[in-house]
Amino acid sequence: MSHIMRFLIVSVLALFAVITISSLSLANNYNQLKTLTEKQLIEAKQNGAIIIDIRRAEEWLDTGIIDGAKLITAFQKNGSIHPEFQSKFSSVAISEKTPIVLYCRTGNRTNVLGNALINQLGFKNVSHLSHGIKGWKENGFDTIHYQEMNQ
Repeated sequence: MSHIMRFLIVSVLALFAVITISSLSLANNYNQLKTLTEKQLIEAKQNGAIIIDIRRAEEWLDTGIIDGAKLITAFQKNGSIHPEFQSKFSSVAISEKTPIVLYCRTGNRTNVLGNALINQLGFKNVSHLSHGIKGWKENGFDTIHYQEMNQ
């Protein structure tokens, strides 16, 4: 079995463990994933937070993206961690204290990923958009067109 395949399997298992551990210990964990509204995301961006869209390119093409967001695919279609996620994420989140706001389509994937970043990697300031890009658009906020050469 290749090193990449082992890494992917371990990563997926670790995410499942984090979900279980997070649900058991979240009440005792002072450093919790924050849930933001659309207006709070805008404020966070104005205050220097890094906004990260964790969806895949076909999703970006479908809905557009939030202006200024970093595009870093976190999960492949089969649900496993994207092999380039860790290196791309590390290139923008240079410290555990870096303020990060994640968003996906509905908030489900960012809830899982955000808790993993806090509980496994020790990040201190992670938030996610409560209803993802779907809620963003439903509440009248604009997106910009994604062009594949932007990534």
